[in-house]
Amino acid sequence: MAIIGQGSFIVPATIVNQIIAIPSGVDTLRVMNYTRAGTIGGAARFGFEYYWQRGMAAATGQVKFYANAGAIVTGDTLLTGGFTLYDPSGQTEGSLPLIGNPVATTASTDAVRPVISTASTAGISIGTVVRVSGTGQTDVNGVDMVVGAFVPNTSITLLTATNALATAPGVIGGAGFYRIINVNSLFYPRRLTVVNITQAVNANVGTAIAHGLTPGQAVRFHIPAVSGMIQLNPTVFNNYQVATIMSVVDDYNFTIDIDTLAFTPFTWPTAVPNQMPVSFPQVVPVGANTAEALVNIGSQVPRIGGIQIPNTGTGILADATTNTGILGMVLGLGGLGSISGAAITGPAGSVAGDRVYWVAGKSDFGGL
Repeated sequence: MAIIGQGSFIVPATIVNQIIAIPSGVDTLRVMNYTRAGTIGGAARFGFEYYWQRGMAAATGQVKFYANAGAIVTGDTLLTGGFTLYDPSGQTEGSLPLIGNPVATTASTDAVRPVISTASTAGISIGTVVRVSGTGQTDVNGVDMVVGAFVPNTSITLLTATNALATAPGVIGGAGFYRIINVNSLFYPRRLTVVNITQAVNANVGTAIAHGLTPGQAVRFHIPAVSGMIQLNPTVFNNYQVATIMSVVDDYNFTIDIDTLAFTPFTWPTAVPNQMPVSFPQVVPVGANTAEALVNIGSQVPRIGGIQIPNTGTGILADATTNTGILGMVLGLGGLGSISGAAITGPAGSVAGDRVYWVAGKSDFGGL
């Protein structure tokens, strides 16, 4: 067995799926949570060693953890939240489809964080991106949105507490479908749907999915009239206005250097029966304010979930257009064990600050 890659990472404050880059043709992957291996986890079932081999079902894997409050090692198989091959082109056998199969929904609430009722949340975790369709909420249908919360096999809550819609959709949604979206635009920086903009000296901008932008990056807005705050749009009268990102609040919010206190309040497009909005509010990266970027040079790392976006630049090159496509593995958050019947933490980490190591291997002979 030849080692074709190895590395480590620190689990971020918000634990999310981790994507690690591995050369194509990986046959085995072992992940070791160095911190948890030296810490008795008690009833929490913190995994400390995980193993995957080609041929295992997607999102599964073997796990070892300390049982109860003692130092007895127990083994199990993760039914979900384990290992999944990552290929943004969707061509690698065993990788997730770029767009998942439609899953039936029965209702959707008229709220700034719509709650979608469904009998199946398979593959859903906090941070998953979904696309809803056919629910009657025409201003939500078709827009990729992050999952902020979910109740297993009961409901999915769109968006998080920090990036809720500026205003509710306007109607209650009926039966429809959702699909899990496993791919983002290959090229960074990305055009993003805006869900809220505050009226403030330094306006806060919220996006429907993680933005990955950094302080100093320059952006332009395209706000349809139905959403108000069209004063942010570039026109000949404002010298084709460009905003500079002043700070990154979290994965879904950033502030800009434009005073919007006197602007028309921003609203989310209102649902119109049997009619999609003409367009959704968007923010488009257009370059960088070099002076501001230099002031924030230590923050010039495009990150999502605390992890740098693959292949992106840093420093004053953080805004550079780059292809983020990699082959690798998605390390999941964990899930139910087939023996224990209880949740076990996954290879993405157990506790913020954990140090996790991984080793990928390629078989010299043989196969499945």
